[in-house]
Amino acid sequence: MEIKIPEMIAVDVETTGLNPEIDRICEIALLRIKEENIVEKFISLINPEIENPPEIFPISGIRYNDLKTAPFFRDVVEKIDNFIKEKILLCHNANFDIPFIKKEFERAGYQLPKVKIIDTYLIAKKFFNFESNSLHNLSEYFNIKRISEHRAEDDAKATFEIFKLFCEEIKRKYNYEIDFIQKVIFDISQINNRIIYDETIVEKILKVIKEKKETVIVYVSDNKKEITKRKILPIEVFDESGVKYLKAFCYYRNEERIFRFDRIIEILENIKNN
Repeated sequence: MEIKIPEMIAVDVETTGLNPEIDRICEIALLRIKEENIVEKFISLINPEIENPPEIFPISGIRYNDLKTAPFFRDVVEKIDNFIKEKILLCHNANFDIPFIKKEFERAGYQLPKVKIIDTYLIAKKFFNFESNSLHNLSEYFNIKRISEHRAEDDAKATFEIFKLFCEEIKRKYNYEIDFIQKVIFDISQINNRIIYDETIVEKILKVIKEKKETVIVYVSDNKKEITKRKILPIEVFDESGVKYLKAFCYYRNEERIFRFDRIIEILENIKNN
């Protein structure tokens, strides 16, 4: 199955700290990507309206004097709103970037528009076994040349390059043909969840449990080396430390097994040949 990359916005922000409640965005990059090419971009330093902590300078190289003459977020919020509205946002670690963007929208009297998210950090966690899932480590692993790490445009470009390589690796690595893009898009409402899973899959499993029926799940193996189809009899759904699990009798193993919902790719309704 050819993995077709849809139109999306690669996004990255640089900030004055780690807490969106008290820290602010000081740079933002939005790259509109169509047919795997950057066709439009919005990149701007942002005056954070607070004194920029000195410890940020060695990381990003952004100087506080540069920010003094930059626009406030409220001056560019309408442009950003129009740029990302109803789009797919591509991030690396959306749990960091999106809360900052959402808070800046709120400060400017706007509501963050409805968007869908693809997160290369979560893809790395779900399908691969890297020593580190940081943008720096993944860039080094894939030999992606960086001009200016920890600057928004360069990080956004690197995120897209990594996403393209992930698509190639997924296509090469797994025999099972899946609609990969649809399986890694999630709703913005799931930001800050400890794990991201497909809520429709949970609904289907709960229905099967109620009906006491067997079903087949498509599952990323624990060692992430393959995607397999497992015929199961679901028993119960439970949460543990913020992670959602499925207990089921697995016919392949001939025993009860525990499956993480974030590794269940899909549910197959027709199980005749499985």
